[in-house]
Amino acid sequence: MQLDRTASANGDSSSPTLAAECRRQAVVIERLSEVISTLRLGARALKAENSELRVENERLRGNGRFRRRADGSVDAGELVEATIALDVQAPGAARTMVAQCLEERVLASGLESARLLVSELVSNSFRHSGGPAGDEVVVSVELMPDWFRVGVRDSGSGGVIGARPASIDTDGGGFGLNLVQVLSDRWGVERLSGGGTQVWAQLPRAG
Repeated sequence: MQLDRTASANGDSSSPTLAAECRRQAVVIERLSEVISTLRLGARALKAENSELRVENERLRGNGRFRRRADGSVDAGELVEATIALDVQAPGAARTMVAQCLEERVLASGLESARLLVSELVSNSFRHSGGPAGDEVVVSVELMPDWFRVGVRDSGSGGVIGARPASIDTDGGGFGLNLVQVLSDRWGVERLSGGGTQVWAQLPRAG
């Protein structure tokens, strides 16, 4: 009888421990299932984003006014334009377009300046053009034997465009066109007869 009572006691003491372990493993399995589900959603989102980026890249390549070379660059005397949706991703798309056109065609320092300038011009359009939702900008690259230009055309037609003192304490503005003025040999603003405004910056091809 004493042995039976001991066995019974041992059985009773192990049951709560086993139940607790089962609950712990169930929690772990549930958390792992949630992680796997999140990873699957993330993978699908990345695939969709990559697909959109490929479509956008092909659209940029196909919007040139003149045919580009096989390596994506342009020949001297040519002008390439690309229409880009005016949103928070527009500066990055503009930098990519400029790099595709000018890489190994101008000095590396000139290319970096051009990428920075076009990014600032597109950012200015995004902030100040006053265009409707879903508006677009036209980014252009013009390559000549001695110089090249990058330009940004948007639908805005009002307001004064000019370099002004940079504001750190208020809206943080004023840096864009000051940067254009410093980095470019020449720059200008054109009000287009059909509506809209183009700002361009010119840089030397050689040092």
